[in-house]
Amino acid sequence: MFARKRSASSETPRTLAPGTVTRLVAQQHDAERVSVYLDDAFAFGVHRDLVLEHGLRKGLMLDVAAQDALVAADRRLRARSTALGFLAHRARTRREVADRLRRDDHPDDVIDEVLVWLDERSLLDDAAYAKQYAESRQRSQGYGPARVRQELARRGVAKADAEEAVSETFDPDDVAAMAREQAEKRLPQVLREPDRQKRRRKLFDFLVRRGFPYDVAGETTEAVLREADAADSED
Repeated sequence: MFARKRSASSETPRTLAPGTVTRLVAQQHDAERVSVYLDDAFAFGVHRDLVLEHGLRKGLMLDVAAQDALVAADRRLRARSTALGFLAHRARTRREVADRLRRDDHPDDVIDEVLVWLDERSLLDDAAYAKQYAESRQRSQGYGPARVRQELARRGVAKADAEEAVSETFDPDDVAAMAREQAEKRLPQVLREPDRQKRRRKLFDFLVRRGFPYDVAGETTEAVLREADAADSED
């Protein structure tokens, strides 16, 4: 993986003009980058792999087209490095990767190239991401299907991929049981409210925020509070 660290002063290129390579200097703050000097003046910085790939050496004449090609190749390497580092922590969606690259001011054409490069290496898969995400949120957070759909949409997952993930993760017969489990966990806090109507509203709103359908939230709220009232009467 390419290092992203860089020295601002050594990465500010001059206006490109034809010239002869007079120095190739490893950058002080990033050993993987090389400062290229043309006619004894700093021209641009590139990754050291590009020095080998393009045969850069002292005495080599570089026209503007050759310099443009080097700078463009270096920009792609930087963007790929950023994307790989971003993906190293956890799976991401295409939109998340694109947004990360835009934060570093990479142009859209470079971002598109990087996304294609990642696709070719099977490093981006929004459908697989959606399934993994849905299962994780259902298991660890107890979220209902609506909440998962909303979160996948915010991450740029296509509606079809999100819907497939939700339908595979949430068995309709299990959603009501999940809602009840969440309601029972929330019940002690809700019961601190002395007003019965406010209790219903608080528990109902909680279940809706968790992503359960309105009808399931309503039925679950009524059932759980009714049972709580019955238990109080027995006491």
